[in-house]
Amino acid sequence: MGNLRLVDGIIIIVYFAIMAVLGVVGYKKSKTSEDFYVAGKSLGTFSLAAMWMSSWIGGSSIVGTSTDAFNLGVCGGWYVVILSIGCLLFGLTFSRKASTVGKRLQTITYPAFITQRYDKRSGMIVVICCFLANLAFLASQLVAMGSMLTTITGWDVSTCFIVSTVVTVLYSAIGGLLAITYTTWIQFLLIILGTVIIGIPLSGSAIGGFDQLKTLPPEWFDLGRAGWGTTLALAVSSIFSFFTSMDSYTRCFAAKSPSASRKGALWASLAILFIALGATIMGLAARVLMPELPAGSSAYAAIVSRYFPAGVSGIVLVGVFAAIMSTGVVCINLCSANITMDIYRDCINPKASEKSLKYMGMLTSLLIGIIGAVLAWWKYNVISLLMIAFTFQSSSLFFPTVLGMFWRKPTAKASFYSMLISLIVVILWLVGNNAGWGSIFTIDAVWPGLLSSALVYVVMGLLSKPTDEELAQADLFCKAE
Repeated sequence: MGNLRLVDGIIIIVYFAIMAVLGVVGYKKSKTSEDFYVAGKSLGTFSLAAMWMSSWIGGSSIVGTSTDAFNLGVCGGWYVVILSIGCLLFGLTFSRKASTVGKRLQTITYPAFITQRYDKRSGMIVVICCFLANLAFLASQLVAMGSMLTTITGWDVSTCFIVSTVVTVLYSAIGGLLAITYTTWIQFLLIILGTVIIGIPLSGSAIGGFDQLKTLPPEWFDLGRAGWGTTLALAVSSIFSFFTSMDSYTRCFAAKSPSASRKGALWASLAILFIALGATIMGLAARVLMPELPAGSSAYAAIVSRYFPAGVSGIVLVGVFAAIMSTGVVCINLCSANITMDIYRDCINPKASEKSLKYMGMLTSLLIGIIGAVLAWWKYNVISLLMIAFTFQSSSLFFPTVLGMFWRKPTAKASFYSMLISLIVVILWLVGNNAGWGSIFTIDAVWPGLLSSALVYVVMGLLSKPTDEELAQADLFCKAE
């Protein structure tokens, strides 16, 4: 498109500059690894809500939803609606318990949480699954930000990619979760302002009133147009990911109280729902205005840059950058925690000082950012990697994590083999699908992965004979309120 107006460009540059400054502020205030990864366990309800929403609502959530709505209709909004449901369910059923246990055991990461419930073998599988999922998600966000910059500015794609990557990686690596916390409120407000408060009414005005949406073909209002089987698999995988994501548990461990953890998730689910509405409406409006838009174009960027006033469009586009950046930096922070806390501290150097852990966190954040940038260049493979990673995560980790918080009998063996066999099944299923081994392998891999994990965990759990020590450790989780 390449028609960025001066005032919009200034707004975008100022935004990136503010993010960089806040990264430095976060660095100066991060004194310990606890500050760096869980913000000193001091976050209140609305800070947590902002972090929940801004970390789960990334480029795919806004730009992808609007483009899907442009191409398919209202069913394009399902992904973000499902995220809202997942956040709501986690908040209602799990957040208080996870926060209580995390504070009692002084836990910082999700793998450490599972290690304390079972053993290091189970914890290491969680490390692998979470690391791959967050690395893939980071790569997809860097692609989205670089593509958005290229679309609206017309600048060389390499320049846009480098700018977006450097700013995202540096402020996350330098400031950690404290820096993310400082910027979260800005990002939260920009996302809501751009997609909901500004995006919805201006989209309606651009098409001459929302009644004009009725000019679209009836199939654009078919909620099941993408296929109910596909939608159901997406729902299960996405909702279960809330219960098996580093991000979810980091929010719980960073909360100043279990109540704040729960309320933060509930408020975030409501905000995410409004984002789904805004992104979907903008995509539908773009369809009315620009039905000739070439395949692969961003419906969101197109309607904003063409039909929103100068200055206003800059604010809206910054809101998208905020969504992408907030998700990207959280992914870096979580991957860094996996390496620094779950591998370096717990397995390599248990006596590491707080200072060395902080600097290790900064170094690993930089390295993860570089790896994510390399993956982002392989744009064709990013989406595949992302889907595979989240399938592994939700299929393999859900039952040992969730049931293990309420059922004290399953031992570490039940957890480990449940995770391991599920991983093997998912890998074989994906290979079989790509190799064309038969029609059964066309079924989404999440289903056989979940089934195998549940069967192994339940059967071995029923047959388990835990020791008194194992039961006492399980009670720390199962009896927590």
